[in-house]
Order: sequence, then structure tokens, then C-alpha cells
Amino acid sequence: MKKTSLTLVATLLVACGAPQPGADDAAAEAATPAPADKSAPVKAEEAAKPVDSRVLADSGLGVGGKLRAFQITNCDSGEEYCQVCRYGNSPKIMAVGDVDDADFRNDLQNIDAVVKKYGEDKVKAFGVVAAISDGKGVTPTEAREELIAKIKAMREELDITIPVVIPALEEDGGNKAFDEYYNITQSRTLMFADGRNGVRFSAVAPSDLSGLNTAIQSVLGVDGEGAPAEGAAEGAEEAAKG
Repeated sequence: MKKTSLTLVATLLVACGAPQPGADDAAAEAATPAPADKSAPVKAEEAAKPVDSRVLADSGLGVGGKLRAFQITNCDSGEEYCQVCRYGNSPKIMAVGDVDDADFRNDLQNIDAVVKKYGEDKVKAFGVVAAISDGKGVTPTEAREELIAKIKAMREELDITIPVVIPALEEDGGNKAFDEYYNITQSRTLMFADGRNGVRFSAVAPSDLSGLNTAIQSVLGVDGEGAPAEGAAEGAEEAAKG
């Protein structure tokens, strides 16, 4: 009789939600947080590191890359500003080279002619003189005043209208935004970007500028003679949205 009563009481306790033997231990185990993953902070730090999203060519940025702001010194006016920024949403050509490279000087003349062909209101351009040595092009740091005078004289000699500049010096020397981002390894590095600064043409020591012209025509929506191409209106409207 007593055995039956005890069984009945136990059954009622279960139905009412009373804890069973070992239930407290199981609940405590479930409530105990899992040991922290000691590798998690390291993984978080890795995830927080900036990703290098540049698209690189052998020298300079490749097609699909993006021109970025950097301070320059205008060798004609002496002003310091960002040439990429000043040109705003205009398509722009950026040519980088050694001031003593005769072929680079020729490039500057040809680029100046390209700008005049399409119109300075349609395409902008500028030359950047870098110190190029051992496969690395960086901001000139020595004898800058003499270099500026030399570039100014070169520009007058070539009779070009596009500005020729040098990267501005930062307090600690050099110009990180130019030196570390633009990946200049050779003289005569040429990049053309659309109004959003997306690189559409990139070349090193091009034998001719036919590829540049094709890229400009594509961005402007004109044919080889400078006349509006079919669909140019739609292209201009799309570019204006950016």
C-alpha cells in the first residue's frame, strides 16, 4: 500500500514540474557559458584590417582601379592643392614620369593635343613628375626649387597648356597618398579615368595613344571625329547620375 502511495506521489510531482534527480545539475550545465574562443579576438582584428582594393598595372593603376586625392605643388603657380579633386567629375588623364625622360616630354605634348582635340571642357589632363629609381616612383624630396624651375621651363618649351606638377611634401617628407597608393614603377605611366575617377585606360610607355582615344570616346559618347555617337545622350545621362 505504502509503495503504491509513493509511486502516485512521485507521478504527481512530475506532472506539476517538480525537479527530478540530476535536473539541477543539467540546468546548471546548460546555463554555464561555453569557454571563450581565444582565437576570436585575433580573427576580429584580422577582419578589421583595411583591404587593399587597388587594381594594379605593371606601373600605376589598372583598368577598374580608382584615382584618389593627393596634394600637389603646381610648378607654374606654386599653389598646393589636389589636382584630382580640382578636376571634379570631369574625365581626366594623369601622366607620370621623369622630367629628364625625352619620351615622357613627348607624351605630355601628345596628351595636350588630345585635350585640345576633345575640348578642355570635356577632358582634363595633368602631368606628374616623380623621382623614379630602382623600380619605384616617389615624391621628389631633394632640390625641389630647382626641379620646379626646370619643369616650368620645360612646360614653356613644349608650349603645353596642361599643368605639370609634383607631389607636395608632407611634414615627415614624401607624400604617402601618392608614394604608397599609385604604384609608380616606371616613367611614362599613363592613366585615364572617367568622371567617377574609375580608371578606363592604363598604359606604360604607349607606342601610340589609340587606346586612350578609344577610352575617351567611350566615356564621352563620341566617335573618332568628336561627333556625338549613337546612344551618347543616354551615356551622358548615366554618367551625370554618379
